Amino acid sequence: KAALDMQLVHPLIPSDASLKLNAVSTNIFDMWEKHAAVRATQIVFMDMGTPKKDGSFTTYQKLRDLLNEKGIPDRDIAFVHEAKNDAEKETLFEKVRNGDVRVLIGSTEKMGVGTNVQDRLVALHNVDCPWRPSDIEQRIGRIRRQGNKLFDEVTEFRYTTKDSFDLFMWGANQRK
Repeated sequence: KAALDMQLVHPLIPSDASLKLNAVSTNIFDMWEKHAAVRATQIVFMDMGTPKKDGSFTTYQKLRDLLNEKGIPDRDIAFVHEAKNDAEKETLFEKVRNGDVRVLIGSTEKMGVGTNVQDRLVALHNVDCPWRPSDIEQRIGRIRRQGNKLFDEVTEFRYTTKDSFDLFMWGANQRK
């Protein structure tokens, strides 16, 4: 948790104590701005810090706030967790395919099998590392697939925090 954001460890830690989400937001904004003319989309995987019903701190909301501060309007950002059933999920995915939602944030579990949003995807952001290599493949499978109507080449970002458990996780998955 500390590698993602120190506020996940303790809510009284200052919000600027962690830098990973700042780097993520910068990369998302750069791609969002660069490909604005074609309304390119991006998918962001984060298994920790998922939305909570009790209003407590989440890295999803922090990332959304950082993106808003950089100039990405709220209407361009969605959490897959906001879709409560299959029909709502399909409506959300259609918005991503059309470029109405340009940044989709979710967990490996909620955006795995059945997430067909590749039509305009230009980037995939792995903010944290899942436990199983099959989960990494599932994530990558969202963007490296037939049906992308705009991009022959796409970008995959993998984020790590120096001297953290991140490096161990990516290394362990590689060994598996």
